[in-house]
Amino acid sequence: MAKMLSLKPLGCVLTVALVTTATIPGDAQSNPSRIACETMAYLGQGGSLTYRLAGSLPEPGANNLPNSTGTALTLTVQWQDRTGRVQTLLNAAALSDYGQLAPDADYAQLPFEDPFRGQPNNADRLYSAPDSVHGLYLSLRPTSGQPQQMQTVHYLAPGEYLRSMAGTCQTANADGDAAIDAQLTLLQERLQAEDWAGADRVTRLLLAPGTASLPPFEPLPSDPVSLRPELINAIDQMWLTASDGRFGLSVQRRLWQEALAEHANNGAAAVNAFRDRVGWKLAAPRPEVDFISSDWLNESEVTYSLQAPAGHLPWAGVSDEVVQAIAVPPPGVHCGICTVDAMQLRNEHFYRYIPQLMERVALYLDPPLSQNVE
Repeated sequence: MAKMLSLKPLGCVLTVALVTTATIPGDAQSNPSRIACETMAYLGQGGSLTYRLAGSLPEPGANNLPNSTGTALTLTVQWQDRTGRVQTLLNAAALSDYGQLAPDADYAQLPFEDPFRGQPNNADRLYSAPDSVHGLYLSLRPTSGQPQQMQTVHYLAPGEYLRSMAGTCQTANADGDAAIDAQLTLLQERLQAEDWAGADRVTRLLLAPGTASLPPFEPLPSDPVSLRPELINAIDQMWLTASDGRFGLSVQRRLWQEALAEHANNGAAAVNAFRDRVGWKLAAPRPEVDFISSDWLNESEVTYSLQAPAGHLPWAGVSDEVVQAIAVPPPGVHCGICTVDAMQLRNEHFYRYIPQLMERVALYLDPPLSQNVE
């Protein structure tokens, strides 16, 4: 843990190396493309660091443009200890063109793995975090096409670095952005009309499309890395405003922290404690056993009103429609384990999705760890 505390100034220049194979004609050079990448590095004693890159890049084919053209990248670094406690060390810090900061550097000496290593005299798409002290470097490779992978090199102290795994990247197109904007507008309308059930479904479409509707899905985020800070913040603020602070992701985040503090070494127990706090546990046995439901509320049993417990909405489960579609196959289709599949989708989803969502909410809504913490 001592190494972890050495990060308090966050004085690292981070290099992220991104690999791509895609090539697209250069007629889209002027339109930036959103990108989100994520990778991890493991510390001793069970801790880990998560690195998240977000922002915009020129469209593929803009091979001859300098680094500084059409780029607006930020980096977030988050530390999680072995008990699951999460702290944000660097929050959406702007990245700078490393070739401009260190024009005479031998970029090939950066200690990346070979697929991510830079060229001796080529600083294309090399970036650094100016807020860092010891070295935290970022490199996109190759310089054309959309990035598909990411790796970071993070100096914790002079001569002591931590290299991440090869992470993944996703890019968002104009259709995806338009779909998100349309859903956010619809969410605002539903909340203003106090249509809590409708607002809940729209929220789940934005956060996890597969839990709220059947395929084919709209071009909405399908992976946690696609959930941008502005999306999480917009959803949270809309719910907070409409419910006078009773509902929202930040309310749930506070209750999750309380549950996690009580069960720091037992993830399932923490999820159960969170469930009880927000009122998602079944209060009395159902009149009929359906072999799918557990003691978690179904979608139809959620309290869609301001009388619900704090943090009750938005709900984090799977819609009854989706569960039923898996449990009951179409006519003529025989499935011996469909009921089991529906049970697993419905019940196991809570224990995987809630911690992941709360980590993302913590990253985007919690303030960074103070640089003065010892």
